[in-house]
This record gives sequence, structure tokens and C-alpha cells, in this order.
Amino acid sequence: MESPVIPAVDRAFARRVAPGQALADDAGRIARACYDMALRFHRGGKLIVFGNGGPATDAQHVVVEFVHPVIVGKRALPAISLTNDAATLTGIARAEGFDEVFAAQLRLLAAPQDIALGLSVDGRCANVRRGLVTARDLGLLTVGLVGGDGGDLARDAVADHVVVARSDDPCIVKEVHVTTYHILWELVHVFFEQPGLLAPELVR
Repeated sequence: MESPVIPAVDRAFARRVAPGQALADDAGRIARACYDMALRFHRGGKLIVFGNGGPATDAQHVVVEFVHPVIVGKRALPAISLTNDAATLTGIARAEGFDEVFAAQLRLLAAPQDIALGLSVDGRCANVRRGLVTARDLGLLTVGLVGGDGGDLARDAVADHVVVARSDDPCIVKEVHVTTYHILWELVHVFFEQPGLLAPELVR
């Protein structure tokens, strides 16, 4: 007799197939984002990452991947998370409102050659949107990792590059986001390792 657990296990894995395939289908879009990120790093820029809740911890995870690569011999690249400082976050939220917690920090900490990476499980986080819009206004390269149908972050094209984890399950969205930013890290390094690829004469 088949265990009643087996169908549940099968369904759990099956729910992850389509979002994973959709990410693979986005390979060209992701590669372009990585190349643009590599160019910004090559010009002396840094990565600035932000998100709410679970994505706040993802922001910190992304940063440590770039700042302290676990693969020996890979180049460390400058990155900061805007979710690390509870005093700053709560101070801005009290004075200016929660929608401004990332935008206000970007106005103080960002430079035009930098990269802003915003994460949102459903693409509907007002403060992530505000952060990406502010970053773009400041001249930064902007990248959004979102889920579901992409929400207004994808629909309104508030970032230069948007990658959508195509699932309504927030757990699966988070899993796809982890895979995505690991790919971002890996491909940025691939571009760095190609002699002459990031030279000024090749900048578009």
C-alpha cells in the first residue's frame, strides 16, 4: 500500500518545476543584467541591496557572497545591505515613513556608478519600489528580483532589469531568488574573468 505521504512529496517537488524552468528560460535577461553589473563593478561601483522581511535577510546573504566569496580565488567585490542597521531603519521610518527607509539611505550612500538590487516577494513593496526609483534617478544601475506576476515593480518597469520568480508561493519565490542571486554572483565573475571584455572601448 502506498503511503499517503508520497503524493504530498510529489506535489511539493512538482510545484517547483515550472518556476525553475521559467528562470532557466530567462537566461538571456539574467546574463545581460550580470554584464551590466560587472561593468559597474569594473568602474569602481558597489552593490547596494534591500528588501523587507525574508528578503531583508536575502539582502544580507547577497552582500556576503560578494564581499567574502566562499570559493577560493574569486575576487571580493564591494557590497552593502540597507537592512542591517535597525537604528537607521527605525529612525527614518519614524521621521519620514516606512516607504522612505531605503530611498533615504540611497540618497546618502549611493554614487552614480553603483548598483541597486531590490527584492520583493510579490513586486508590491512600496519602499522597495521607492528605493529603485530613487536609485535610477541617481544614475545607478537598478535590478529587481520579484515574484508572482511581478506586481507594479515589473509592470511599471521601475528597474533596468527585472527577474520574476513565477510562483505565488512565497517559499518557492524565495528559493528561486536564492538561485538567481547565486547566478548573478557567478556570472559577474565570469565576465570579470574574460580579458578585455569590460574595457572602456567595449562599453555600450
